Amino acid sequence: MKKIIFYPLAIIFLLAITSCQNMFSQNDWENPEMFQQNREKARATFYTYSTLDKALLDNPEDESFIKCLNGKWKFNFTDHSDKGIPDFQKVGFDDSKWDEIPVPGNWEMYGYGYPHYTNVVYPFEKNPPFIKDSQNSVGSYITYFEVDEHWLNREIYIQLGSVKSGYYLWINGNKVGYNQGSKLPAEFNITPYLKKGTNKLAVKVFKFTDGSYLEDQDFWRLSGIQRDVYLFAKPKTHISDFFAKALLDATYENGEFALEVEIKNTLAKKVSNLKLQYQILDAGGKEILSNENIFSIKSSSVNKLSFTDEIPKVNSWSAENPNLYTLVLNLEDSKGNTMEATSIKIGFRTTEIKGGQLLVNGKPILLKGVNRHEHNQDHGHVVNEEDMLAEIKVMKRNNINAVRTSHYPNDPIWYKLCDQYGLYLFDEANVESHGMGYNPKNTLANKREWKAAHVERIINMVERDKNHPSIIVWSMGNEAGTGPNFLEAYKAVHARDTNRPVHYERAEKETDITEHHTDIISNMYAPIDWVANRWVGSDAERPFIWCEYSHAMGNSSGNFKEYWDLVRGNRQIQGGFIWDWMDQGLTKYSEDGTKFWAYGGHFEPEGVYTDGNFCFNGLVNPDLTPHPGLFEVKKVYQNIHFKDLKISDGTITILNEQFFLDLDAYLVRWELMENGKTIQTGTFLPTGVSPQTEKAFNIGLKDFNPKKGDEYFLNMYALQGKETELIPFGHEVASEQFALTDFEKIDNKPIVSNNMIVKDVTDAIQITGKNFTVKISKKTGAITSYKLNNYELMNDPLVPTFWRAPTDNDFGNKMQIRCEVWKEAMNNATLESINHNTVSQSELTINTRLKLPTVEGAIDMAYSIYGNGDIKVDYTFKYDADLPEIPRIGVVFRMPREFDNLEYYGRGPWENYIDRNTAAFVGIYQSKVADQYYVYGRPQENGHKTDTRWLTLTNQSGLGFKIEANSKPIEFNTLHNSTADFDEGKVKTLRTPIDIKERDFVEVHIDHKMMGVGGDDSWGAKPHKPYIFYTDKVYNYSFTIRPEL
Repeated sequence: MKKIIFYPLAIIFLLAITSCQNMFSQNDWENPEMFQQNREKARATFYTYSTLDKALLDNPEDESFIKCLNGKWKFNFTDHSDKGIPDFQKVGFDDSKWDEIPVPGNWEMYGYGYPHYTNVVYPFEKNPPFIKDSQNSVGSYITYFEVDEHWLNREIYIQLGSVKSGYYLWINGNKVGYNQGSKLPAEFNITPYLKKGTNKLAVKVFKFTDGSYLEDQDFWRLSGIQRDVYLFAKPKTHISDFFAKALLDATYENGEFALEVEIKNTLAKKVSNLKLQYQILDAGGKEILSNENIFSIKSSSVNKLSFTDEIPKVNSWSAENPNLYTLVLNLEDSKGNTMEATSIKIGFRTTEIKGGQLLVNGKPILLKGVNRHEHNQDHGHVVNEEDMLAEIKVMKRNNINAVRTSHYPNDPIWYKLCDQYGLYLFDEANVESHGMGYNPKNTLANKREWKAAHVERIINMVERDKNHPSIIVWSMGNEAGTGPNFLEAYKAVHARDTNRPVHYERAEKETDITEHHTDIISNMYAPIDWVANRWVGSDAERPFIWCEYSHAMGNSSGNFKEYWDLVRGNRQIQGGFIWDWMDQGLTKYSEDGTKFWAYGGHFEPEGVYTDGNFCFNGLVNPDLTPHPGLFEVKKVYQNIHFKDLKISDGTITILNEQFFLDLDAYLVRWELMENGKTIQTGTFLPTGVSPQTEKAFNIGLKDFNPKKGDEYFLNMYALQGKETELIPFGHEVASEQFALTDFEKIDNKPIVSNNMIVKDVTDAIQITGKNFTVKISKKTGAITSYKLNNYELMNDPLVPTFWRAPTDNDFGNKMQIRCEVWKEAMNNATLESINHNTVSQSELTINTRLKLPTVEGAIDMAYSIYGNGDIKVDYTFKYDADLPEIPRIGVVFRMPREFDNLEYYGRGPWENYIDRNTAAFVGIYQSKVADQYYVYGRPQENGHKTDTRWLTLTNQSGLGFKIEANSKPIEFNTLHNSTADFDEGKVKTLRTPIDIKERDFVEVHIDHKMMGVGGDDSWGAKPHKPYIFYTDKVYNYSFTIRPEL
């Protein structure tokens, strides 16, 4: 026990010594061993209150000894670090002509410098620890605040929650200190520098410091004071820190509570007969535990008080059931008067690695997670509580239960909300040196002079966040190589907190270190096959959790179900964190005032390196509207599963994948569908399904007698049965669709007696029926015209196509180059033959063959035209060349814009692809063509639909086409744009949705197949083999075009 208490203090002492070495040899901001001057020791997040009642309310705005300094500050910007304003910190300096800037705020968002997006490449010349003056801008801040007389007999501190990247601080012209580490707060004691009345605060912020070599995260490089700034006045003797360890015993039923409190006496005399009391209150405010300690404290010293207690039958905390208690601390003087009080929320929760699994409260939870950057479309890295709560609401409604704080400690409010609403957190330190690479000779993790900086950033995160039950794992950083610096940090974290596992993805890779320094294996983007075939069985002691997987860049998130088939089939694979949560788009306006979300290259000057739209990897847009991929994630992540349907007796089994809650809070609804229409429906309560169990239910289905030739589905939905603060009553939390019959299209010829007239006209075969006229080109073999009641339905002919506009994943694997032959396949196509045969006066067949020399192939198109206007199209494609995969196999034509009423029977209502369609149920959907366009931040392939039985496109008069699949379902796109509109060519060119203008046509793709979108990564991975097409050399399908009157 003594080792656990004193080892961290030894580390902190060593850090303080090493941070002072070489402090005079070079600039503070270019010295890896100088990262703070006069900063207070890191501590847990809590506020100081003057009364017990105020502490219970825990609202700092109501406390007179807390003063928020957020607001408009005076600001000056210089683009060279050696061109700062001299003496601006002095009292009397004239700042009347300076600009004003919001605090918190990133100065680039207000026109100073520019937002710069880069992933790995440093935004400055790499030469650690140095930063060129010409690449390092400086922001100088001034603000004024009042100090009341009653503050002056207390110890007064200032906290700056987050400043990017390093800064000096002055009060009334007096230098207070220096700090680096842009994602943790820094506190300074400013008591000696204050006076009654008006005081001046000056801050000089460097955009980059040596610490920036450890802050090479994949996000916008933005600067400034970006979290809250506030003052607080504490008694001369006060609570300086505390660690509340709220755990469970071996039965996971009873609470074990240990409290360590540090009391600091700043007086030059001993203080006696102080009393520290603590209470633990339940959710209703009832006291369930209390204790106290009467003590004395020597002058200018720190006392440590310890308590241990037990609480029987405690209500434990989990993301499913985030039970919280209130811990109240009250420090009293010898007369029983409150000197200082505070309170926080705690949750009783145990996290451990046991039997090769990550256990929370003894259960091997599944992490259905996302990686989250702090991002706001208008304010950059400044995110407020309203933003955070909105994000959590969307996460909880989409079955996301875990977040990795990639790749730095978040605003303290985030943790408070995750405690309250229930999210598991991997809390990650602000350590990433990706731009240095992983070679042991180069990585900063191997360099002794960088050790203290590594360890300090990691241990200070632990100190700040140690009391949050939502944090189940400490993560030491990201993509920073490995070496003795991480081994040292790993030991330090375990010494300080023995109750949470420690994670680091790069641990034990490319290093001679043989000691374990991660408790979880988490290879980012490890392929499913590698995990299944190489990792499984290789490590019996540690679980596997993807710290990053399923790269959601643009039109992505394919084959997500396959990941979770593996997770659910192996006890040691416990989920992962999708990269990532939100597109990091920043609001920008075009010259005509149109808003769009900008990415890398839209702000930076020409010649400045940027990674383009690689910051658009989210499941949601910057305004939290969902990408279509989020619907698939919600489906795969769902906690309630329907299985083992026995339609003959109307029973179905419901599996509860939750670990702590039964299903009594939910309602189940079902619907029986016949050819896409509901013919029966019902509801029932899924009672009695304990966590991690399953139970069969009779759903109440009436007699089911399927008709031959008709198609039937049973749709099951689990709905929120009790409204919560974040999830409304009736919200769908889980779903499943069961096909009760196979798709069976009876390919009967239409029974018609209408005669047709066939004519050879110039360059075409013309077929005229009662109310239609069709032309088929004798030069191309294509249907070039279809008039219905003398109204032309086709703007452009029906021709084969093999191309789609490249997605971001396509660009990543070079599809736009590798598969270009398919883009050009029709360029030199020639009609080898065309002939027609009159079967009867009401039936004509026309057979065409197109030669495609580019791909050494041929397309046979057979048209069967009937007297009622039907055209049956039979398509066969054969090729012999050894070629890459085919992006799509289908035909395309155009209709006038007015045919924008879409109805279809297939998977929907959102876009879906063959590797991302389990959430899109087969049904009948009505919409507009314009609504089929999904607006990705960078234009690309979008709006596709799979497993389609039929679709109709009509105008306001009901005139148009119905297109029916014949032997097997088809796929389709309908947009007011062409494929070419979304195709940038071989190289991305900074396009955004404002470059896409709606056209005066409807482009209709009727596809046999389009390859999947993929999603393993966006820099080389192709769609999985079942979802790409190149092994077969023959492809055929059939559909019928019918007139709609």
